[in-house]
Amino acid sequence: MDNFFAAISLFRRRKYDECIEVCNGLLQHNALHQGPWELKMRSMTQRVYIDDIEADDDVAEDILDTQTIATAPRPGTSIRTAMAKPTTSTGTSTATNRPRTGTGRPITGISRPGTLSLQRPASTLGNKTALRTGSRTAAGTTAGGSARNIRLGSASMFAVGDPTGPLFHISRLHPDKYADRDALSKPLFQYLYYHEGDIRKAMALCDAVLARRRTAELLTDASSGWWWNTQKARCLIAIGSPRDAESYLRMALQELHHPDVVLLLARIYIKIDQPTAALEVCKQGLEKQPNEISLLTQQARILELVGNLTTSVRRYRQISALDPMNTEALACIAVSYFYANQPETALLYYRRILSMGAHSAELYCNIGLCCLYGGQLDLVFPCFQRALRMATASELRADVYYNLSFVALLTGDIHLARRCLRLCIAANGSHASALNNMAVLVARQKQYQKAKSYLQAARTAHPTSDEIEHNLKFIENFQ
Repeated sequence: MDNFFAAISLFRRRKYDECIEVCNGLLQHNALHQGPWELKMRSMTQRVYIDDIEADDDVAEDILDTQTIATAPRPGTSIRTAMAKPTTSTGTSTATNRPRTGTGRPITGISRPGTLSLQRPASTLGNKTALRTGSRTAAGTTAGGSARNIRLGSASMFAVGDPTGPLFHISRLHPDKYADRDALSKPLFQYLYYHEGDIRKAMALCDAVLARRRTAELLTDASSGWWWNTQKARCLIAIGSPRDAESYLRMALQELHHPDVVLLLARIYIKIDQPTAALEVCKQGLEKQPNEISLLTQQARILELVGNLTTSVRRYRQISALDPMNTEALACIAVSYFYANQPETALLYYRRILSMGAHSAELYCNIGLCCLYGGQLDLVFPCFQRALRMATASELRADVYYNLSFVALLTGDIHLARRCLRLCIAANGSHASALNNMAVLVARQKQYQKAKSYLQAARTAHPTSDEIEHNLKFIENFQ
């Protein structure tokens, strides 16, 4: 097989490292061979590609506070009000008062990509009820063989020396020279945005392409015009200008009603704390594309953020009916059953996820909690033992030990509960719930000064908890 077609075959099979090596060998014979050069650029992009629509879970960033008009929004119309609801650290929880992540999203059985490194406040039983799933994969395209002997339009930016070195000199890149080359401009933008992370240069390329299209009156070409408007909006979101990105996404929707455009527009409204507008955008998208899984999922997530958990679970049920293998929908439904005091039904959903090949510390921790409240005590400790073996991150181990302390308390083993809480605090010193519960156990031994220090540390980690403030005032008055 010809080496170039072998490289294309490796690219299609997602063996990007091997594809890059083959392209390097071809570029050593002809450094200006566009086919291997473009294929190498695509491979380097796909190797590090992460869907930023799924990766970003931030809401109500401080950069947008100057645009806020109303300081007291109506209930159910703001994410900030949902985030401000206090959480408790007792062993009883309801469907309306559930633990939340650091971004304000209720713990619902799934963790989004990019949210695991965030600091999370205190939570109730089942703090880490997450099931990791991979981000969406993009459909890669291959370089056409008809352009094998076409030289690059400008060799000045191309690193002609070592093919294993930099692909080209970004500082020498002139976007205007590549604005009219559709076959090269799109993979070049993706390389600049995802691989190099040069947002400014990628946005300059978008401006050059859009300016050329406005001049040549090619905006009626819906196959590519909407794509460049979307990428321009993506760059504006990345540099912190979501308001400016909104107009580009609206223009993209007029050309083509693509789900990614709807998701980006909904993401903008979530960032500026307008969940009602985000829900309306998703609703309009579903009118154009009924039963689109990504739009239904986005609707369910937004409903969770505003605290409308009943409607959110209804959306997840609709998703599971359309896609029975959707782990996020199954996990969220399972958690809703757990907080509705139906651990047996929740256990059925978790076992279904387990049978699909998903094995994680969070999943086994949730199964252990369901077995505990379902009366299957012989399976509780084996599940937590497996969860501890699979927990690698310190924050995750802290959550497992925290939940294990509840098991010890319910079984009456106070000594084991104290040891689990100490291990939890050792793994994560800012775990407010563990600090609060440790203070309660220490206060039962009449060590009030030590209990006060634990509560002060808990208040520092989670200053909005009413329960921690109540316990601290009680200890101070008792002294």
